[in-house]
Amino acid sequence: MGIDLKNSKTQYGLIARILHWSSVAMLLTIIVVASQFSDQAPGPEKLALISSHSSIGILLFMLMAARLTWRNLNANPIHSYSIHNWQKLLAISLHRTIYVIIIAQCCLGILLLLTSGETFHFFDVFELPALLATAHPMHATVLGLHYLVSVMIYPLFAIHITAAIYHQIFGLVEENPS
Repeated sequence: MGIDLKNSKTQYGLIARILHWSSVAMLLTIIVVASQFSDQAPGPEKLALISSHSSIGILLFMLMAARLTWRNLNANPIHSYSIHNWQKLLAISLHRTIYVIIIAQCCLGILLLLTSGETFHFFDVFELPALLATAHPMHATVLGLHYLVSVMIYPLFAIHITAAIYHQIFGLVEENPS
């Protein structure tokens, strides 16, 4: 008895699980790389870190688009859980908020690349020339927004992880769901 590729009414399928855990791995990698920015003086090493961060961010954006598409084409097992309706509403709202925040963060990252005035190296596989001769005046504002959204991600994940652990320990079945 294996896991189906597609979601069933009661559980997530293999593809949804692979997309979920791949995006988690990418996001954690992005966070680790970004955490090294402040330790670097401006120069080639810092630009290499930013390039890696940006390249993974673009892949994450594509992965999130695939997740969103897959999610919309499949059943949502949350609807079958025997939990209170307010818990279902919170779970669905939290998932949607996480999607919005991560996709917005990726879009801000892409906007940073476009306004930077720098050449972009995608994993040293190919290079996109700078669109601007120098950084656009809005670059600093977008950078601030990118940082602000990054800070918003942490509490959302803490809530998501806490809820997942809670349901693993206490289960998804309640005597009298309302």
